Amino acid sequence: MNAGKDIILAVDYHAENIEFRWFNTATGEERTGRYPTTRGNILRQAEETLREVASGGRVVWIMESTTGWVRVKELLGERVEFVLANVLDMPLPPKARRRKTDKIDTGRLLREYLNGRLPRSFQPPARWRQVRRLVDSRQDVVERQTALKNWVTSLLHHETWQDRTNLWSAAGQARLRAMPLAESDRQLVGWKLAQWEQLQRQQAEIEERMQAIYDAWPEAQWVDQIRGIGMMTAVSVLSHIGPIGRFATAEDLISYAGLAPGVRNSDQMRHNGRLGGGGTDKHLRYLLVEATQWLCQIPRYRPTYERVLAKRGKKVARVVLARLTLRSIHKMLRDRVRFNPGPRPRPAPPTFTQRPGARGAVATTGGAGR
Repeated sequence: MNAGKDIILAVDYHAENIEFRWFNTATGEERTGRYPTTRGNILRQAEETLREVASGGRVVWIMESTTGWVRVKELLGERVEFVLANVLDMPLPPKARRRKTDKIDTGRLLREYLNGRLPRSFQPPARWRQVRRLVDSRQDVVERQTALKNWVTSLLHHETWQDRTNLWSAAGQARLRAMPLAESDRQLVGWKLAQWEQLQRQQAEIEERMQAIYDAWPEAQWVDQIRGIGMMTAVSVLSHIGPIGRFATAEDLISYAGLAPGVRNSDQMRHNGRLGGGGTDKHLRYLLVEATQWLCQIPRYRPTYERVLAKRGKKVARVVLARLTLRSIHKMLRDRVRFNPGPRPRPAPPTFTQRPGARGAVATTGGAGR
């Protein structure tokens, strides 16, 4: 293939319309346009571009990692080279916050691709997408249950002096139904309880499917061996990490989860920014930070956690602990090893020996510390 003969199609895909930028690398010709988002229109543009490409060239289709990329990729098949751009990692132009259009977006995609700096997005296969959707559905169900609980608790806080502790056990729900409330409020509470019970059943069904995935997934069983990471967290974490080979180092994985420390450095000035934030997968960060209440008890992590806790406080200590856990997970998946919860071995202290003819003692390190 000759990249100098390629035709590049940078598209901004939406449910209603597609904005595109057509660029011929051989002639420098550039076109822009828009057409309705339909299967026929996408195929028509691909076929017309294929007829125009020079011998030995390719058609490169570039689009953002938004909803719809899977069906577009499957529709185009082997006709084109499909590139999925990660716009979250693309630098913003100076006036991006004041002027943003679909045409500007396609220009940015094309420019970054031609400069060789276009960040690529991971394209998870069908299995990963299905497991992620299942995991995210459980998170959605849990959040909706929490919202219902908060709604009922808020109503009771405003309208009654009744005890609101332990309302969601079987005895607590019986007590809730017997509370003296206005007729309209009682009906509302009954509806909320019915919704909560339905969500409970949905959560049980989702967790049953997650258990079946866990039973057939050895890597999830390895991660589950880390104290504080149970079955559901193990499946959730691995579904959001994806194939470990896409992260060359543990620091890449930490950055993906939004747990890397911010740093601004210029000449001799260095400013350490806030810990956490940023990243691509905020759900992964949430899962790990929530698990730190048990992870801090693991002997391998406890000294670091206590040191940071005394120096920087609990919030920073939990973020640091989540980073340590991600490093362990990266090594487990990459090297196919099991988790070692024991304390980290310390290097042996240096020993001092007198070399013949030397004026003073020379420090050497014993083999045990290597």
